[in-house]
Amino acid sequence: MASLPQFSVILVVLLCGAGAKNLDNGKFRRDLDQKMSCDALVPFFHSKNITVPRLNENKGALCNGHCCDRATELLLKDQGKRDFATLLRHNSRSLLGPINRTSAVIQNHVWDLANQSENKTLVLFSQVYQSMSVLSRQPIEILYRDIRNYIKIDLRPAKTPDDIVKSVENFFTDLFPLTYHQQTNHPGDFTVKYKQCLKDNMDVIVPFGDYPKEVATSLSKSLEAARLLLQAFSIGIEVLNTTDSLIIDERSANSAECHAALFKMTYCPKCLGLTKNSRPCSGYCLNVLRGCISKYVAELDSPWNSYVEGVEVLVNAIKRNEAGANVDTAIRNLDGQISSAIMYCMEKIKDIDKRVKMSCKIPEFSPRIESLTSESSTLATAIAKSRQPSSKSFPHFPDAHMSSFLSTITKTKGFYGDLADNLCGDESFAEQKDKKCWNGERVADYSKTVVAVQLDAQKYNPEVKSSPNLQQVDTRVATLVDKLRQVHKVAISSLGPNYSESDYMQRDGVDGSGSGNGPDFEGDDDEFSRGSGSGNGPTETDEEPSVYKVDKTEVRVTQSNTPTVYQASRSCQLAPSTILTLIVLTVMRI
Repeated sequence: MASLPQFSVILVVLLCGAGAKNLDNGKFRRDLDQKMSCDALVPFFHSKNITVPRLNENKGALCNGHCCDRATELLLKDQGKRDFATLLRHNSRSLLGPINRTSAVIQNHVWDLANQSENKTLVLFSQVYQSMSVLSRQPIEILYRDIRNYIKIDLRPAKTPDDIVKSVENFFTDLFPLTYHQQTNHPGDFTVKYKQCLKDNMDVIVPFGDYPKEVATSLSKSLEAARLLLQAFSIGIEVLNTTDSLIIDERSANSAECHAALFKMTYCPKCLGLTKNSRPCSGYCLNVLRGCISKYVAELDSPWNSYVEGVEVLVNAIKRNEAGANVDTAIRNLDGQISSAIMYCMEKIKDIDKRVKMSCKIPEFSPRIESLTSESSTLATAIAKSRQPSSKSFPHFPDAHMSSFLSTITKTKGFYGDLADNLCGDESFAEQKDKKCWNGERVADYSKTVVAVQLDAQKYNPEVKSSPNLQQVDTRVATLVDKLRQVHKVAISSLGPNYSESDYMQRDGVDGSGSGNGPDFEGDDDEFSRGSGSGNGPTETDEEPSVYKVDKTEVRVTQSNTPTVYQASRSCQLAPSTILTLIVLTVMRI
């Protein structure tokens, strides 16, 4: 029989062997579990055109996850940038779409009005004023071309109300020699010199009374309101697109910090092999995105609200014809006003004739009589046949569309201040709660401070380190701010004294961004708002942890049947229970 010491040595060796075997089995199970978790993510990685590396110890430095090596992490980091850019542009398109559509609706409506009015005016001349229908065709076409071009906001140099006033003046100036000639009953046309004299003395002769001024005022005011609205839409589109570009700019000062935070938030759970509840917590998402975008959007929030109010003013003025801003009324009445001007000239011909002879003497006629007469009769007949009175009525103002657009644009007040909330509100991007979600360290609750969007609050951001030049105003953002505020200023000034800018500025002062009072804490008491995560690595469990507080310290206990695995080295470190068993056996043996 073996002696007691020999027996003890043999027993220890056997127990150590069994322990080592258990340790090997435990490592095997862990490796198997890790492989299975990575295999489950293969379809996800393939959807991103990324090949999952074989399970090894070459973990990436950013996540230290067993499913990603360094090369995979870099690929996922680039993918994270693209994902964020796509989400940002998708959010902007929800507003760009209505603006673009409404801009097209207004421009097409004005064009349809102008085309229909031009057709009616040409028919009017071909049927009522046949003797001047041929020579009046070009001035008519030029006038309506100028009307259509006036709302082309991409023309350089930009149009002004004076341009449309000048266009109307030119039209009536070109029309006067034709109208006056009609009263002479002479078959020959005026000489070029005499026509020019009539045109040069329009302000003295005043052949059309106040009609040219009335037409110029009506067209310039209404077309200017439409042009300003289209220009406002163009500025809104520019601001939305430029802001998106600034936020995702690779060269920006805080881009590296931001992209690292985005990667950690969106793809580290995958690298760690997490398949359940791996979307970022709501508060975590808000901190990351506010840290990334606040430098650009905090300064734009109040100016955007100002811009929206300016657009509202213009749309309502056009709809209600405030200050003569309704383009429908101006263009619908245009052919009738032109006819009334001609009739006025005919009625006042005696007085007009006296003023003509005082300024230009006796009419001078061109010897080319036959060509004018034959051309006029032939073309007038052709025009009369091709342009019968149109059965098509003027298009109605798109009132329903504009009301719907007003409702949409009004809801965008706070668009930039709420941008992070809107992005994190996308359920495909983040969880809508802070329970059992990815908190940046593991799947658990998120209890860190959620900072406000203001620039001053970003120094308290626990997820994205504040840039040293955060408070410096970006000149590109400052330019956008000026453009947004200019929309409201021009809208008010163009509609006259009925709109007071001072009332708006008082409201705008209340809506200013940044209070300077530090972070706006979102959540419960401060003692619940300290850091979350124990640093024990990622966990995946369906059980809700019980939380106890001992001297203001949170103790979390998870009720789970999964045994805790303690790793031992291969130097055969025996647990206290094993040593106790050996002692008992030894005593019994003795």
